[in-house]
Amino acid sequence: MVTGGLVFASASSWGTFAVAMPIILPLAEQIGVPLHLTIAAMLSASAAGSHSCFFSDSTVLSAQGSGCTSMQHATTQFPYALIGIVATTLFFIVVA
Repeated sequence: MVTGGLVFASASSWGTFAVAMPIILPLAEQIGVPLHLTIAAMLSASAAGSHSCFFSDSTVLSAQGSGCTSMQHATTQFPYALIGIVATTLFFIVVA
């Protein structure tokens, strides 16, 4: 959740992922979380934050390609992002 919020606030999905990886991976290893679940959680948070943010590069490029403003594009895509966020959260609760 924190990583997704940081990606949403900064609109930098890969930058946040690269900065968070050296912090989160050793922490997850210390508490016994499998590496594949840790990386999956980080990637899903990165994708969700980028998809929800109205000023991220993917939103701006998609809006330009479809001929609408980035805010219009973000408001139409946010319900889909919310479905993905809820489904992913439930998945990690069940798997963890």
